[in-house]
Amino acid sequence: MKLTFTEKFLKGRAITNYFGIAALSVIIVLFLNNILEVRFIQDDAYTSFRYAKNFAEGDGLVFNKGERVEGYTNFLWVIILSGEKYIDDTFVYNRDRITATGQEHDQDQENKQIEKTAQFLSIFFSVVVLILSYYLARLFIIHDTGQKTFIENLLDETTSLVPVFLLAFSTPLVYWGVSAMETTLFVSLTLLSIILYLKNPVKKNPNFWLVFVSVLNSLLRPEGLIVLILILTHKIFYNYYKSGERKFFSKMRAAIDRTLLKEIIFYSVAMSAYICFRIIYYGYPLPNTFYAKTEFSFEFIIRGFNYFSDFAAAYLLYGFVLIFPLILFRNKKNLIETSFLFWVVLCWTIINIIIGGDVLPIHRFFLPTMPLIFILYVKAIPDAIDFIISRKKLLAANISLIVVVIVAFAGLTNYNFQRPKMMEKRAYESGLVQKMKIYAGWINKQNKSKIKITSKNKITVAMSTIGAFSYNSNARVIDIVGLTDKYISHHPKEVKGIDQELPVLWKERHYNAEYVLSQKPDYIIFPAGAKPSAFAECALYVHDEFRKNYYTQIFYSDELHQLLPVFTRKENVRIDSGSVECSIQYLKNYIEANNSFLRMIERNDRAMLKKVIDECDRVMQFCPQKISEVNTLKGIAFYHANNYLIAQDYLLKAAESDETNSIALYYLMKIYELTGENDKVVSLIPKIIRYSPDVFPNLVE
Repeated sequence: MKLTFTEKFLKGRAITNYFGIAALSVIIVLFLNNILEVRFIQDDAYTSFRYAKNFAEGDGLVFNKGERVEGYTNFLWVIILSGEKYIDDTFVYNRDRITATGQEHDQDQENKQIEKTAQFLSIFFSVVVLILSYYLARLFIIHDTGQKTFIENLLDETTSLVPVFLLAFSTPLVYWGVSAMETTLFVSLTLLSIILYLKNPVKKNPNFWLVFVSVLNSLLRPEGLIVLILILTHKIFYNYYKSGERKFFSKMRAAIDRTLLKEIIFYSVAMSAYICFRIIYYGYPLPNTFYAKTEFSFEFIIRGFNYFSDFAAAYLLYGFVLIFPLILFRNKKNLIETSFLFWVVLCWTIINIIIGGDVLPIHRFFLPTMPLIFILYVKAIPDAIDFIISRKKLLAANISLIVVVIVAFAGLTNYNFQRPKMMEKRAYESGLVQKMKIYAGWINKQNKSKIKITSKNKITVAMSTIGAFSYNSNARVIDIVGLTDKYISHHPKEVKGIDQELPVLWKERHYNAEYVLSQKPDYIIFPAGAKPSAFAECALYVHDEFRKNYYTQIFYSDELHQLLPVFTRKENVRIDSGSVECSIQYLKNYIEANNSFLRMIERNDRAMLKKVIDECDRVMQFCPQKISEVNTLKGIAFYHANNYLIAQDYLLKAAESDETNSIALYYLMKIYELTGENDKVVSLIPKIIRYSPDVFPNLVE
């Protein structure tokens, strides 16, 4: 029998409903405040921007024009952004009219517009995640509200809100919710799929809305298929469990009924069409990133377990948050919801461990299951207290309400504890994007000069961190880790000893240094500067062709107020690297020497100077050919330790052994400036700008 409004009000149901809506609104406002404080764009997002830009401008779904490689894993996101880009070009900027009148395109403004759109959508769908999490929590938690007291209704509403609060004050949703990536849209579609299933899990007719959302989710991310498989397998197990049949085959026929088969067929038809498009357009049934990154090994499982351990330490109280909700299985009324949420969380965790976790920070791969985990955990609190104090319902409800609110405050405390790490990652990513944009601007200037002077094709740049650089530059980009390069992903060539010797944390291990160098890129850029960090960068750095044909050019950045290095190919310069073979072991010490130098600068710790010198000496033991680089690093280290005489000695030796060593010459010039030897300063400037013409941007000849 339905209650009247007055009866609902007297029971407290209307009040608690209004309280829930108001509280949810407050949580969303607080969340938006959190998210705007973190505002940044992840470098990886720019790869999708470049695909969207090329597609909107009629060059196809490609990274480099004329090269069909599926270097993205978010087809639907790219299509959405390309649609927005096309609308902007046609109706906002009116590109055709500007071209016809011969006016200049405001390329920077156009580039920023797609950034703004992607970030807005990322934030919008993060709010959708909160709303859907609230709806799912109510679907799971609130039952028989008309038979409950005001306190019990308030407890139900609060129990539905606290998981949303925990989510709003979690660094994964805050960080990825503003990153301009497709993550929050994927989580939204995943939650919507779960809701559509749980609202009517034993539906006799095909759930076409579920199939439609699953198709969208699979077009957005490959993991969308996993979400649907988890839903359908749970449906099969639950139908099998609930079947009244006794024989196994009869139970299976009841579990895998026509409704389920129709859902599978409709989904398969849609996805088969998409796979056919992939094969026809790109030549392969799976994204190129799958071939470039996928590897199943014991090392990946260890990496995946560590990835889960970090997440468990940050948000699961080392696993307690997952174990405690097992008490929910005692309530048979919610068996289907409880078993399904546990099923998704467990399978998702196992899959993450097997694939080795994520290369990106802040627990991105666990974000789809965080709403489910929080709902299970918070729901288990009143159930556990009710089990302990079963005879005193009112007391149990009051205690539960207090404990649930305490959990919310604990989540807020944990957010404040996790936030510094998030902000550190955010600062690194923002710095990387800014640096890559500066590199892109510099390359664009070189590109204009090259085309104007030689009438050659665009400049080719090889690098590992391709996002912001590729989107903001007009160069052809070789992705040396193979994510957007078909040849590298399908023909990797390992350099013996790289994996064993180097302190490298990159997950991407597919590379082919010979192929990259055979393309004769005009420039090679390492995000860490003059030292390699990725396996692919290390493989290039130790290659004899690299040592012979590339030198380090430097240019000055007004934005960063620092020199930026770029490895430059110059046909009329043949660098003498000597005939003595180098042992690859030197690279480990070279990287550590550079890292020690950076720590020395950051901490202003001159005690680190000895570590730098010792590592440099070990480099010389394994590779005497690196004498110029070693003496340069020693000289810079002594320079920053204010020991200019020793620094000058090392820098002179470095410059004598390699005339292209602009870094050594530049620091020599700085020493001469400090010592007042102006004639030597003047004599060094032509030598520096010979190989690094942009090191003095304000120099007037």
